[in-house]
Amino acid sequence: MIAVKDWTCVMSDELGRVAVTINPTEGEPILILMTIFQAAKMGRELQSPKRTQLPI
Repeated sequence: MIAVKDWTCVMSDELGRVAVTINPTEGEPILILMTIFQAAKMGRELQSPKRTQLPI
């Protein structure tokens, strides 16, 4: 589990994937490529009140 300072999300038209950059409170930024369906699932999990762990 990591503490996140902020994050950005960009849609890549060429790949049909979503690029998410996570800026943790400590360490280097992390870039994750995922499908739009994976991004939608992650968004639902982040909005839920329970704690979730995302596989990185």
